[in-house]
Amino acid sequence: MFNWKEFEKTKVILSQSSSYYDFGSQHNVIIRPIDLVRWIEMIREDLGFLTLVEISGADIRGIFDNDYDFNLTYHFLNMGSHQRLNIHVRFFENEIIPSIIELFTHADWLEREQREAFGIKFSRPMKNLFYNENTSHYPLRKDAVISSWGENPEPRLPTIEKNPNKSESPFPEEAFEWKLFDIVSPQACGLFEWQVCFDPLKVIKSNLNVGFYHEGLEKLLEKKDWQQILHLVDKINLGSAPTYSIAWAKTLEDLLRIKLPERAQAIRIVVLEMARIAEHLTVMHEITYSLGMDEHRLFINCREKIYELMEKYCGRRQGLGVARLGGIKEDLPHGWIVEYQSVYEIIFKSIKTIHRSLISQVKFRESLSTGEVSAQTALEWGISGPAMRASGLNFDLRKSQGFYFYQDIDFDIPVGIHGTAYERYLIRFEEIFQSFRIITQVIDNLPLGEIVNSDFDKNYLDLKNYLRTLNLPRGWQYTGIESPNGEAGFLVMFDGKADPLRVKIKTPSFALAQALPHFIHGMQEAQINSSLASMGIRRFELDR
Repeated sequence: MFNWKEFEKTKVILSQSSSYYDFGSQHNVIIRPIDLVRWIEMIREDLGFLTLVEISGADIRGIFDNDYDFNLTYHFLNMGSHQRLNIHVRFFENEIIPSIIELFTHADWLEREQREAFGIKFSRPMKNLFYNENTSHYPLRKDAVISSWGENPEPRLPTIEKNPNKSESPFPEEAFEWKLFDIVSPQACGLFEWQVCFDPLKVIKSNLNVGFYHEGLEKLLEKKDWQQILHLVDKINLGSAPTYSIAWAKTLEDLLRIKLPERAQAIRIVVLEMARIAEHLTVMHEITYSLGMDEHRLFINCREKIYELMEKYCGRRQGLGVARLGGIKEDLPHGWIVEYQSVYEIIFKSIKTIHRSLISQVKFRESLSTGEVSAQTALEWGISGPAMRASGLNFDLRKSQGFYFYQDIDFDIPVGIHGTAYERYLIRFEEIFQSFRIITQVIDNLPLGEIVNSDFDKNYLDLKNYLRTLNLPRGWQYTGIESPNGEAGFLVMFDGKADPLRVKIKTPSFALAQALPHFIHGMQEAQINSSLASMGIRRFELDR
């Protein structure tokens, strides 16, 4: 849980720098590139900021009172005291930024992403992550001219070196076999293009190509106002749609210090937990479907009950459009709580019956019990959510951050040991019941009152004009919440105007995809699909 005493202690240490300031209960330091590695080593070794959450660039030419061209923000988390720290590196276009991959391994993809988006020069060679090598424009610069994407070259499998001297023993690598799983292959679950090397039975190496979609959502959001963004971000993960809109609304509410009515907080908790249940049921369906087990239909039937509840509440099956700035759009309709109690009893009995059937089958247990992932690996690669907790790390933003009034609700955080796909399944199974436990407590103690802060209970145009009259702080604001698959949130930059200058979306799937080679190492081909399904990687969470 966040502790103000610990915050003040850290503030005393960091404030020795003249460029330090605290904003929104987060530490901020502005530095130059030459000091980056020294600062990161200090906060990691001396202050316990062991988690690099996100790296976000911004084109700041003509924005702040300086002549710098770009800003890179490194967002860190201290899991012990739940303090957050932003290191802002400001630099000119021709300067080289030190890579921190030696300190944080998963900074690889984060740095490559910013290089492609802004043309930032890092101190190590990099291959393109999203765009093909012939792409010459940088789409997130303010002066960018967006054109059509070039065609990706035909994928080629890596060559295996063979011993040219036939009189000698062959190289051990000659027994290896590379296989290509394209985006329609069952092994890739429709997520990415995947090259996997077998030895020849077990996986020893893999390469991912995630650059397929190019929706350009982050670029699109720069041209939208706050309320338009609220509706667009729901589609990042349709299976748990209210998660991202509530995260976006919470970002603005934290920034403006808007107090939500207690009833609005309670209903947001209910909606978030229902989205968590629906997403977990979807993942459990995908696991059983990949194994060819008939139980996958039963998980979908249970998820349909949750979607029907969502539809009766807001008119949309996935819960699109629930959140609004300062509250929620709709109150719970008459009879909804009675309907929920009926659905809860049906799903509670069904899930337990399905679970007993699954764990009694040797095929199910053995297929999912390979590919152990240690807590150290999960921490090293920035993993969050059920995949992290299955590895033995007991961390959940609902407990450590305590947003809304989660801290007053009695629920448990299931934790695994070995980090296998089987334990990820068990974590999700148990979290379904903990979510029902949370919803039941909230409904039993549902506060009365308004569902929207009175200052923001306006129509679209009136609210838009009202927001333009507010004195917005200039700088970065990060807010994250516990989504079904891990930490999700927004790192947003404002320059005093109502519309954001830069919106960086933090999704759990990005870190999971980068760490995927470690999750499947040593598996046989038949086990890959179910292990990938258990991770909960979502297609549009990989897009930028």
